[in-house]
Amino acid sequence: MKGKVADQGEEFFVTGIEKYVDAVSAVTMFEKEVQRRVKEVVARHQSELAKLFGGGWSLRDYRESGTPDWVCLGQQVVFKSSGVLYLYFYFGRDEATGPCVAPVAMFWRERVTLLNRLWTEVEKIQAPKPDVDNSRISLEGSVASNDWASCEKALNAVICDWIELWQKLGGLPKYLPRKSR
Repeated sequence: MKGKVADQGEEFFVTGIEKYVDAVSAVTMFEKEVQRRVKEVVARHQSELAKLFGGGWSLRDYRESGTPDWVCLGQQVVFKSSGVLYLYFYFGRDEATGPCVAPVAMFWRERVTLLNRLWTEVEKIQAPKPDVDNSRISLEGSVASNDWASCEKALNAVICDWIELWQKLGGLPKYLPRKSR
């Protein structure tokens, strides 16, 4: 039995040598494609989002991973000294249903003591009801199937709900400390 396990380990290693670079290349290409597509969807809403989040608007590719269990791929906008806006897809694994993907819009604040008034106000919002904790405000959608049209529609819906939420809040600049002149 021990020999069979060793043989399987050797076979796995040999296959890895043959396929590893191709696999990494395919994953990298997929990640870049997801980021590009998310950027296209976000760009359609960029003027509305810029009004709600203020200056310093520049999309950057976003990737965060809890490999092998999950990865987030999309776009981010960093707001100096206040936080980061993330618009992305969460790819994960559900033990019962298998692979899953969900669109997410999230604002993360740089420090937990920053923007307390915003956190108080967001708790009062009834619909669309965001998920709120000490450091982030987020909305998560669901994707019915695994084709791009379904993903794009779900991401667009989350962004529209996100815009509605921030319109009710009056936009991020309302909560930022005023700069002295």
